[in-house]
Amino acid sequence: MEQTWTELFYQETDAGKRQALLAQNSEKDNEAAALFREKLWIARYGKRSPKKDIFVGCLMELKYLSEGSAIDFGGKKRRQAAQIVNMLCLSGISEQPEECREILLSELKNVFLSFMKISREGRGFTSLVFGMGQLSEEGVTRKIAEQISAIAFRTPHFLHMDKEFALLQEAALLAFRQEYPNREHFLKK
Repeated sequence: MEQTWTELFYQETDAGKRQALLAQNSEKDNEAAALFREKLWIARYGKRSPKKDIFVGCLMELKYLSEGSAIDFGGKKRRQAAQIVNMLCLSGISEQPEECREILLSELKNVFLSFMKISREGRGFTSLVFGMGQLSEEGVTRKIAEQISAIAFRTPHFLHMDKEFALLQEAALLAFRQEYPNREHFLKK
């Protein structure tokens, strides 16, 4: 069975190839879906040619929020997390049509796929102590699961923002299940 352009679009992790797919096929979308995909594209990569992925940066910020103290003095971490909710276009998504929710879910899944690809390809990520030796495939899987657990589950939970990050959590599960089938037990939800 041939994949649709949207399936190809959301499986592709290279921003340039994604931009080409979007440009070639956006007229096949209904107007509302095309406008929402365009809005997400601008939120993720900016208006110019894609140089950095803002959504992956948001995942890294969530990871850093989880690494500090579990105490949120003055609500600074919660304010940062609320900014991330806005940057990831999660605020108000429950009021949007179901089609927009599905598009955002697919986009966030793609963000996690990109994050996992970047992590797996990073030499520092897959190496053991001081760059000596390499982690096994099982070790890499556990390390990625730990990071995704921190980003999608631990941080929203300790900030009492599980509702705001529910779609991100769903996307994280979908991406992890796709890349590591039968390994979901590594995630700490």
